[in-house]
Amino acid sequence: MSVVPLSAMPWLASPLAQLARLASEQHLAHAILLTGAPGTGKQLLSQALAALLLCKNRQADMACGQCKSCLLLAAGNHPDLLTLNQDNNSIGVDEIRRLIDFTQGAAQQHGNKVIVLSEVQRLTEAAANALLKTLEEPPQGCYLVLQTSQPQRLKATLLSRCQRWSLPTLNEANLFDWLSQQYQGSLPRFLFAFSGGAPLQALALLQGNTAAEIEELLAALSRLLQDESGLSTLVKNLEGRTDCAQILGYFLTQWCSQHSDVAPEALQRLQLVYYRWRRDEQQILGQNKTLALTALLLEFKSIMRRR
Repeated sequence: MSVVPLSAMPWLASPLAQLARLASEQHLAHAILLTGAPGTGKQLLSQALAALLLCKNRQADMACGQCKSCLLLAAGNHPDLLTLNQDNNSIGVDEIRRLIDFTQGAAQQHGNKVIVLSEVQRLTEAAANALLKTLEEPPQGCYLVLQTSQPQRLKATLLSRCQRWSLPTLNEANLFDWLSQQYQGSLPRFLFAFSGGAPLQALALLQGNTAAEIEELLAALSRLLQDESGLSTLVKNLEGRTDCAQILGYFLTQWCSQHSDVAPEALQRLQLVYYRWRRDEQQILGQNKTLALTALLLEFKSIMRRR
């Protein structure tokens, strides 16, 4: 995905300005929790806030980009910034020990220290407990910027020790208006519901040509209700996609909303077979995924055509 400057993301302008004002007034909490759906810009706002806190010559609500600290940051080797981007299923005690070690001692650039930790809902219980101690008594001049798309999974004790900032999604009109400024091409209408109004997620789908693929798969699912001949090709195209469950879930939701005359029992049955397939997909090792997906689509077709 091409880089979109933060200035071109109006939904982030207000929280960044407020955070900058609090920092200039020395009222910024030492633990910030950014929440919001994937694709709302939590990482970008974290980076902008980190740059602002590390900058030696802050300009209004942004870093100057010219001081030694900003140049170190641009080079990717600022000694007073620790970024922990967790790709594993969990964040363990070792990562939090690394974080705690980083907070010790004075900043090498004689300013602040900043830690950016993403996906904090993945903290193990032991890691969360270890992090709480630092949140309770953060060292002077040390800021923790945490991110999560699932705040409901965080312990109440952790939430209570952070200043929470929720990043918004966009409504349909604002989303398509923003996308039209960033992307030269047609904008499929399904993008709003599929992305949940998260602008960066919608843009990534467009720029990676994924939106066109999804649009064709949704059309193929609709055709399947009328003609079974495309089943094997559809299964092959869906199988192995990381967004397969999301595509099927979106199709199911849209179909149900467009057929208000369907009996409640049929709707419940559709939901049941879908969630059962998702559960088995995640939990059954060695499952024949082709057969399972084929069975799901055939059951979709059977229930939907009987309506």
